[in-house]
Amino acid sequence: MPPIVAAPPEQLAAQFRQLADRWRDETRFLSSTTEIVLNPAYQRIIGLGPGVIPLILADLAREPDHWFWALRALTGEDPVPAEARGRVKAMAEAWLQWGRQNGYPA
Repeated sequence: MPPIVAAPPEQLAAQFRQLADRWRDETRFLSSTTEIVLNPAYQRIIGLGPGVIPLILADLAREPDHWFWALRALTGEDPVPAEARGRVKAMAEAWLQWGRQNGYPA
């Protein structure tokens, strides 16, 4: 099996942006979180690996959105306190704080 080679940062960022745009287009009118996070573009973003964590956090800082499932899958963490669950802005802030504490630029 050939070794896995990480994409250059600019290529990874372009893939992420393309998939994120497609994900938003395809899920814009959905209310089911399950359907939103099981969307193929969202799942492909997770499949890009941990290199997308800073891209997701930057996107989350610009516009709170349903990135929490992906972040949990990629990091194995869940910094969202129980009282913030279901509140997208509060959940986003918890993840952004986690990012700052773990060396990711905000």
